[in-house]
Amino acid sequence: MWKLNTDERIAYWRSFRKTLDGLPLEQAVDSVANFWQHCPFVAYYLDPTNILDWPDPWELIAENYYCDLAKALGMLYTICLTRHGTDLDINISIYNDMKTKYTYNLVVLAQGKYVINLLDAAVVNTDALSKYLVLTYSIDSSKLKLKIK
Repeated sequence: MWKLNTDERIAYWRSFRKTLDGLPLEQAVDSVANFWQHCPFVAYYLDPTNILDWPDPWELIAENYYCDLAKALGMLYTICLTRHGTDLDINISIYNDMKTKYTYNLVVLAQGKYVINLLDAAVVNTDALSKYLVLTYSIDSSKLKLKIK
């Protein structure tokens, strides 16, 4: 998908999201984690402190640049734009590792029952988070540009 032109990428992403509607939530979340594992990576793209500058779902797919935060945002948008997203508590939670100083941009669903973007293509829950991870910021999906086009 990632090497297609913009219109084809958006159509492919829409088709992928439609397949998620027929899956149980756990399988849908797993599919999203696997799907976003293959996106092209750039070191810096989105500023975690400036949510107003974050792209809407279609801008994100069109621009096709994915730092770790943009990847998490893509995962969140993907789930939110399915039937699962209509009544699901979902947010991006930014954690700092006190030992390594690494920042983790996690997508947290259903009060932490499902967490993605911690490990590549894996779904965990908040019990799997290291005791060294400290939550620094959380952005609820209701605060994002999620208007359906």
